[in-house]
Parts: sequence; C-alpha cells; structure tokens
Amino acid sequence: RRKLRETLRVFGFMKLQDSVWVYPHDTEELVTLLKADYKIGKEVLYVVVEHVEGEESLKKHFEL
Repeated sequence: RRKLRETLRVFGFMKLQDSVWVYPHDTEELVTLLKADYKIGKEVLYVVVEHVEGEESLKKHFEL
C-alpha cells in the first residue's frame, strides 16, 4: 500500500479520501501497469468520473 500511495503521489495524483485518489486525465494504462507490477489487480478499482461534488477545489489543485 505504501509503495502504491507513493507512486500515485509521484505521478501527481491527489488523495481525495483515505483510499480514493484522483487525477484529471486518463490514467488507465498506468493503473493497469501498477496493478500488474504490484500484483494488486483485485484490490484496486479504476473509475472514470465526469463530475464530483465540490470539484472546484480539485480544479484549483490541478490548475484546470
């Protein structure tokens, strides 16, 4: 878990909640590679979301 969290930080993901990380662009290939490398395929879900309540703070964080 620690290794995955650090990798997500390095790639610029933002922690939204304890186990929820967000990034404003498509990262499906990266997540697929991380799941394979860390052998965590069933423990990690990749979700594409079009709207998040209170997303203004996320847009500000990612300079969008």
